[in-house]
Amino acid sequence: MALGQTVANERNHHDTKAPEVSVVVVSWEARDHVVRCLASLALDVELPYEAIVIDDGSKDGTTETVQEMFPDVRVLAKRANEGLVAGRNDGLPLTRGRFVLMLDADTEVRPGAVEALASVLEERPEVGLVGPKLVSPEGELQLSCRRYPPMLTPFLRRGPYARLNPDPRAHRRHLMKDFDHAAERPVVWVSGAAQMWRTDLLVRIGQYDGRISSYGGEDLDWCLRVWEAGLEVRYVPQAEVVHQSQQVTRSNLYGRKSFRALRDWYYLQWKHRALRGDPRLADANR
Repeated sequence: MALGQTVANERNHHDTKAPEVSVVVVSWEARDHVVRCLASLALDVELPYEAIVIDDGSKDGTTETVQEMFPDVRVLAKRANEGLVAGRNDGLPLTRGRFVLMLDADTEVRPGAVEALASVLEERPEVGLVGPKLVSPEGELQLSCRRYPPMLTPFLRRGPYARLNPDPRAHRRHLMKDFDHAAERPVVWVSGAAQMWRTDLLVRIGQYDGRISSYGGEDLDWCLRVWEAGLEVRYVPQAEVVHQSQQVTRSNLYGRKSFRALRDWYYLQWKHRALRGDPRLADANR
C-alpha cells in the first residue's frame, strides 16, 4: 500500500461468522454509485459476506459517507488516485472469504445474483471465474461476454473505419451478438464490472498486472490468465447485475487515454499469444 493510506472501519460484515464472499469495490469520485452498490448488497445478498471499499483518492466524501451509512464496511482510503488496477490489488490482501466478488462502483446486484455465482464455483471445480448477466438500469441487456478478440479490434471500434462500417462482422462475433445471452456457457472473457472467483485463484495466477491501465484490458488479462491456469471462465445469466456502463476512450481516437488503451491492447495480444487458437478455448469461441 502507498504511504499515507489508512484503513477505516475495521469492523467486518457478519463479525460472528466468517464471510463466504468478499466483495471488493474500487471507487474514484463515485460516492453515490458506491452507496447504491452497498445498499443493494445489504438488501439482496443472503450469503455471509464482507464488503471492502477502496476509495482511490476521491475528494467527494466517499470514505466519510460509507463510514456513516455502512459501519460494517471496511474502507481503504488512499491519498492519491492510482487507478483501477492498483486499487484492486490493494483490496486483495484484505479479503477473508472463500470467494472474491470484484465489482465496479457503478453496479447493483439483484436478488440471488451473488448466490448464483457462488453456486457455480462451488459445484464446478473446473470453473475458475464466473461473470453475471449485466443489464442497464432500464433492464436492457449489456453485452458482457466475449469470444477471443480480433487483432484489429481497436481500429474496428474507433476512427475512420468505424464511421464507414460501425458494426463489422468480426466485431459482432467478438461481442457475441449472435448469442441470446440466456444460456450458461464457457466464454473467453467476461466484463470486469462483475467477476467472481475462489480466493485461492490468487495462488495460481497472482495479482492484477500493474502494467495495464484502467482504460481497458485488465478484465481480459485476468480471464486469459484463468484459462492459462487450466481453468474455465463461465458466463452465468441466472445471476443479474445492474451496471451503469461508461465509455471512456471511444470519443477521441487520438486522445491520451485511447493511446494508452491501444498500447495495453497489443501488450496483451503479445503476452497471451500462445493462447490464441488453443483448443481448450474451442467451446468458448463457438
